[in-house]
Amino acid sequence: MSKENIKANHTEADATEEEKQPVLDKKKSLKDVVLEGLEEKGKGKDCWLWLMFVLCITPNILNGFHISSYVFLSKMPESYFCVVQTLVNRNWDLDQIRELSIPGGLNATQSCDVYKWDYEKLADLTFDQAKYYLAGKEKPKIVSCLEMMSDVEYNDNEYSFHYEQEKDVSFVPEWNLVCERIALRSNVQVALSIGKFVGASTFGIISDKYGRKASFSLAAVLYILSGLLTTYAPTYILLMIGRIGLGFCGSGVFYSLFTLITENAGQKYRSSLSIAYNFSYPLGFLFLAAAAYTWDKWRDLQLALTIPSFLLIIHLIWLVESPRYLISKGNYKKAYKMLYGKKPSQDLLNELQDEKEDVEIIEEKPDQKKPTFNEKIRGFFRELIKLYGPSNLRNKALICHFTWCVTSLTYYMLSLNAENFKANIYVWTGLTGTVDIFGYIVSIFVLKWSTRRMSQFSLFVLAGAFLLAVLGVSKDKEIVLLVLAMMSRFCITSVYAIMTLHTAEMFPTEIRNSVLGISSTAAHFGSFFAPYIVDLLGPWAWYIPTTICGTLIVLAGFLILFQPETKHTGLTDHVNEDVKQDNTDADIEMNKKT
Repeated sequence: MSKENIKANHTEADATEEEKQPVLDKKKSLKDVVLEGLEEKGKGKDCWLWLMFVLCITPNILNGFHISSYVFLSKMPESYFCVVQTLVNRNWDLDQIRELSIPGGLNATQSCDVYKWDYEKLADLTFDQAKYYLAGKEKPKIVSCLEMMSDVEYNDNEYSFHYEQEKDVSFVPEWNLVCERIALRSNVQVALSIGKFVGASTFGIISDKYGRKASFSLAAVLYILSGLLTTYAPTYILLMIGRIGLGFCGSGVFYSLFTLITENAGQKYRSSLSIAYNFSYPLGFLFLAAAAYTWDKWRDLQLALTIPSFLLIIHLIWLVESPRYLISKGNYKKAYKMLYGKKPSQDLLNELQDEKEDVEIIEEKPDQKKPTFNEKIRGFFRELIKLYGPSNLRNKALICHFTWCVTSLTYYMLSLNAENFKANIYVWTGLTGTVDIFGYIVSIFVLKWSTRRMSQFSLFVLAGAFLLAVLGVSKDKEIVLLVLAMMSRFCITSVYAIMTLHTAEMFPTEIRNSVLGISSTAAHFGSFFAPYIVDLLGPWAWYIPTTICGTLIVLAGFLILFQPETKHTGLTDHVNEDVKQDNTDADIEMNKKT
């Protein structure tokens, strides 16, 4: 081959390589090229965006499992009462023991107390003889069965509870979570909220500091371990630790992936995908109802809910870091490779504008000392100052925290208050999942025809109105109460989807996940109090929980009117950009008034 032919072949190869490179304006920087590439990918013209969406939505079905699994794992026995082992050893049947030893006798279904008779003496008599012997005697002191079980004077399981429930259907009989210990049963659900409470802010900061995928990866590994611990917990304390772990990691999985899909989807699909992302929860509810119907034993059910979490290993392999996060950290070359499938060529870099970027990149030098614990703490507070320092960001964030809190409080109140509607728990769980799906679907169309603010305002007010309407309905109108509860649930589900998107759009990339994390912490703070509002205030008056939540929800609706509108606006990457944009908007508004 001649030199001319070789030269011609090289020229053609170079031309082909140049065609693969993006078309450049010499004034552009590498950041501009990467942002343009991200915008193109976000338009969904190839499978990149859709594969990312599938990888993001599927792990959150697991969260739907565990939110409502407590209802099935902690089924209360229809009847329970204290049993005196001394009488059992003398072949007394349970009805005979209950008739003489339990206040209320055979009419008592859920009894916590026992008469303090001399059971050693009664054991020497037949049931009829003992009944005749006690007929003329004054009733002895009534004591708590749990107190007698813990009394060192009695041993060899002298006192114990009898539960009219199949073995291993619930963890309640396993650790005697009744009577004075009933709060320990509720604490199992609260443990999940505590985990979410801590995990939301923790993983939010980890995500902003080390990346979306790093945050998700840590949460995924701990999620699997927490599920196994919950399934095989031999003690109540380990069960609580497992539930806290599920909540803690659940927040890490949810918000890391939500941020990943929201900040990389183009403006055309951002709203729809962020709403569709929430379908994972109701899908989890539907699977939970089916699984609970199939596996009646609580440990079998928990294992069935844990096994799917091993599929997270696939996500650890296939999921990529958020390109927009890499851009915000100044890692443009890695973001370029992720978007274009190759490193930027030297020719491309030479053509780009050589200027300092807005992002301050701090490279760790070999002799640079690692930050001390105090320096890390100061760095943590600097991150908070970024959010709460500027007044415009602070006001937006505080309103977000309040609305998230009361929305979660209402959502969980409706879930835990289901017993007051006398609904079948399998039907109830399936129905809430179905209503949630319709709520998310409707919210997509609401966003297309309405603004972020007005859609939230309308749904908040409607949800509050349905809850406050309970005050005008008598308790025996079960169907009416159920309809009002489901309509409120429908509105709360819809507004939650819009609220999450609105929050993500209001804040710049470098603090976006922190805002979502802290707002989620506020939300789980609301869910933390939901069981106590239902269990402590509900017995006083069954309508108090709905009245409290209805009032707070209406207030949240009016506060939303003070938030900025974000429809048809682009995302910002840095705090200074957001502050400048808000100042510009304020100047425009003032000019309109003058």
